[in-house]
Amino acid sequence: MREVLLAALFGVGKVVAANRIALTATFIPVNFFTSDALTAGFLPLYITYRRDNPEYADALYRSVRMILLALSICLTGALLLGSSLWVAFLGPGLDHTTASIAATMLQVAAIGIPFYVMYNLNALVALAHDDVRLVNIRASFQSIGLIAGTLAAYWTGEFAMLAWGFTVPYAGLALWGSYWIRRRKYRQTGGAKLISPSPHRIVLAGFWQRLRPLLLVPVILQGSIAVERIVGSLLGIEVVAATEYARYIVDSCMALLAAPLGLASLASFSRLSASEAASRLRQLAPPVLLAMLPLSLMIGINSTEIVRIVYGRGQFDQQAVDVSATLLTGFAIGIWAHVLGYCFVKVLNAKGANRRVAMIMATSFITAIGMNLALYKHWGAFTIGAAYSVCGIIMLLASAWALSVGRFTVRLLCLLSPGVLLTGLAGSAASGPGLARLLLSCIAVAVVFIGYCIAIPGLRSYLTAVLDSRMPRSGGKHRRATRLPDPTTLAEGQVNDVAEQPPHGPVGLERAGKGD
Repeated sequence: MREVLLAALFGVGKVVAANRIALTATFIPVNFFTSDALTAGFLPLYITYRRDNPEYADALYRSVRMILLALSICLTGALLLGSSLWVAFLGPGLDHTTASIAATMLQVAAIGIPFYVMYNLNALVALAHDDVRLVNIRASFQSIGLIAGTLAAYWTGEFAMLAWGFTVPYAGLALWGSYWIRRRKYRQTGGAKLISPSPHRIVLAGFWQRLRPLLLVPVILQGSIAVERIVGSLLGIEVVAATEYARYIVDSCMALLAAPLGLASLASFSRLSASEAASRLRQLAPPVLLAMLPLSLMIGINSTEIVRIVYGRGQFDQQAVDVSATLLTGFAIGIWAHVLGYCFVKVLNAKGANRRVAMIMATSFITAIGMNLALYKHWGAFTIGAAYSVCGIIMLLASAWALSVGRFTVRLLCLLSPGVLLTGLAGSAASGPGLARLLLSCIAVAVVFIGYCIAIPGLRSYLTAVLDSRMPRSGGKHRRATRLPDPTTLAEGQVNDVAEQPPHGPVGLERAGKGD
């Protein structure tokens, strides 16, 4: 609703482009010191201390809170003073009017940075006590605030109201989060007494030890986002605005599929040996690919109609549809790789292989940066989506090799590739303007892809095993879960039994690079 409303009222013009630049300018420096610092550094250590020594857990919370609050206040001051310079760096292609609007929005959004940081810290404290309520209310508060800001900006003509739609909700969330953890007594200390006169030094040393291998990740990730914005501004303000409209559709797939699978990986894979983890990953990869490959084809082939149906009203004209559809096509090429690669990376996190994660993410995002800078003059807006897809493919293959399932993943992709080609041809032949042709194309993709899987022994056997494991016995009783076969070895006439799928269950707070 938020994105559709923004598209209808402002399209892909100066206001939306300025808003995208302002929010990116806010989140890039914030995520440098909060994203992995909180989820990968603070949370696991806080949980350990809370269990073994509550006094140390409270010392860690107070130390990290003091550091983050000081950094966020300094960052707010820097952005208030240097908003124009920062906007000029991220949007070198913006005209004077758009850059001025973006700088004003950035100053408003900068006021919300300390609130944003404190809310996330308190939400993780609640999460460490198995309380997900602070995490759950975030999306609703943020969307309601941005919807209200969008309407206020449209009715009053004061475009900075869009940025207040970010700052005000997080101010409320930060205050509520502080009240909530006090009310629930999550910081109540007790148990073992301090065994050292310098607990803050001890807990900060442990925090730094966990965080140090991951320092490269936010630098490369936020650098990739910055380059994406720079390239978009050089291609035109409509590209800056349209990028997030297209990415919203892609991120929906990530939020609905990749994040739950990644959280489940954190919950279950940390307790497995390397060989057990590899066996379960061979169990996880085929269903994800069988679901995501045809979905990627459906989105890529029918990108224009999807964009028109979702956004095509009000100020969102034909040019906006064309630019957004071009971007969406590029993004769609690699959705499947990002979903499975994200799961593999989370398994590496669960196994404590943070150095490997850092190298994998650095390689992936540096490649995306290079593609954006080298090809945007030749491929135009498509470059941004294509760079995203290549980044996902590299992340998938590198993480698969790190987890000893690289050959399995490559063989599986080779087995599926002829079906993807046939399915793409069928979907393209059935596609066309209008909802009816969109549905016909999607049906063609599904039918041909399923038919191909049935025709290939390995894939057919895998689908049969999945369906058989879900079939109820007569009288309402369920069969015992069937062990699912390895599709690549079945293609060669062999069957390998592997362990059952791991249980699902969220254990942490995932935060996207954009802070959304």
